Amino acid sequence: MKDSRQLIRKNGILFKNATVLTMDNHQVLYGCDVRIQRLPSLPENTASAILQDREERAVCDTGSKTAGTQNGPAAVITDVKPGLLPFDGDQVVDCTGKYLMPGLIDAHVHFDQDYMGVMLLAAGITSVRNMRGYTEHAERKRRIREGLLPGPYIESTGPIFDGEDPNIPENDNWIIRSFEDADEAIAFTMELGFRFVKTYPSIRPEVYRYLMRRCADEDLPVSGHMTKTISHQELMDLGYYCCEHASSLPKVDEDIDCISRAGLWFCPTQLVCETLPDYVWNGKRLQDLEKWDALPVCVQQEWLRKNEVIAESYRKQGIHPDIRIIINRGRRFMEHSSRILAGSDCAYPGVIPGFSLWTELEKLVNLYGMTSEEALLSATARPAACMKLGGRKGRIAEGMDADLILLSQNPLSDIRHISAIQTVVSDGKLYSLDFLERELKNIHQITHLPESAGGKERRTQ
Repeated sequence: MKDSRQLIRKNGILFKNATVLTMDNHQVLYGCDVRIQRLPSLPENTASAILQDREERAVCDTGSKTAGTQNGPAAVITDVKPGLLPFDGDQVVDCTGKYLMPGLIDAHVHFDQDYMGVMLLAAGITSVRNMRGYTEHAERKRRIREGLLPGPYIESTGPIFDGEDPNIPENDNWIIRSFEDADEAIAFTMELGFRFVKTYPSIRPEVYRYLMRRCADEDLPVSGHMTKTISHQELMDLGYYCCEHASSLPKVDEDIDCISRAGLWFCPTQLVCETLPDYVWNGKRLQDLEKWDALPVCVQQEWLRKNEVIAESYRKQGIHPDIRIIINRGRRFMEHSSRILAGSDCAYPGVIPGFSLWTELEKLVNLYGMTSEEALLSATARPAACMKLGGRKGRIAEGMDADLILLSQNPLSDIRHISAIQTVVSDGKLYSLDFLERELKNIHQITHLPESAGGKERRTQ
């Protein structure tokens, strides 16, 4: 792949005459211009003022400051208004008849291989919430930030923490059996600079309570698959932060009402919930996926192998869920809360990195009854707030990170128009559609990928 730094202009980029979908208080700005500039090219006092204003807004939005300057942006939005004139050296993009909106945020990914970066960008995804992180993920975040690798901004949990669960095939999660295990896992997460924790539901109750209290002490919000060992009310009282997957919601309506009213975030990942009935019971084939040929050849082979392992495990357990029940639970949650996140759970077999988020947004509209605007908010401003990045990402406003996508059609009128991407800007780097399409063709030719460390990293320490 090319060094993405080659795509950076010396000065700024000026988008002219766009219809701007700000994702900020329902504002749509017509015939508007948006300028982005690199922070190193701004006067020091101007750059400092922008960053200070962002921090103040972040405190108002989330109650805490955003990540420190080492994770700060290379470029920001400096002006949003009509009639802007280009500065010397600016790249000017004519947006007449086009729609400019914040870059998408995929709120549930497993960004375990470098190739995924281009696929995510090609789908307009400029930030991700990675749901299992090790040293390789911290290193990947650094390389993207320094322009050494094309890809979106990464915010990550640490490893997945769980108790003993023999039903998980090829389980390499971090098993928490004691208070000491919990302390070690939290220390590992913080050493890598991760600001969130993810749990699976089988941790023993007394250890789970201890883990939750320790995470609260360290300001590490806990997300995951909810609980098998303590009540949902107690889980809320302990400060649980986000439920991953509609299939993880409680089975009892009163418990769903409890957690939704408690302010819990919820990421349905409807598409991945449907992979179980689709590929295990209903005969759907991975090879028939629309973007199957965009995957590296070696990933296609691994998916086919892994899908057989997963399917055999579910068949032995006799797990055959009614997807309508899962949808109804999600819809009940949404009766009491707008804290909904769009997440794909790529690259689970059947969930194509990047492009599956478009499918997820369609399902939020068609199955869960969201409006197109609500679905877009679930992939922009809302996940930014959940990730405690509300002062930086998810909206178009002065001082926000330079993460934008330009569309030829209006996704507010039809959510399927989210696929009409013309240009992607991630942290001030402009990626043309031609560049991304060429890189996607190169990705398909990959025949070998390095092994992801996963749970092995802890065992070798």
